[in-house]
Amino acid sequence: MSPSPGLLPDALLVQRMAALSDRAALLELDARHGMTLYALAYGLLFDGEAADVAVAAALREAWRSAAAFEAQSGSVIAWLAYLTRRAAQRPLAA
Repeated sequence: MSPSPGLLPDALLVQRMAALSDRAALLELDARHGMTLYALAYGLLFDGEAADVAVAAALREAWRSAAAFEAQSGSVIAWLAYLTRRAAQRPLAA
């Protein structure tokens, strides 16, 4: 699905995160995909708080590793979903 006119594509938002440390780009990705990522995490964890923690961890990892994202390898949402699944598999800190 392409963004509406005037909205930056997801891959460009990731590029802005990497090149410009653009926090607004991260917030935009969260606004676009946060509920989908939460649903994914909740489906794996069956716990709302744990799902929130997993999504937050995935977005932190996306921020840290934005420069490594390769658009030709897949979509941003697939990458974010991978990060979310990985975060949901980690045990929560006690």
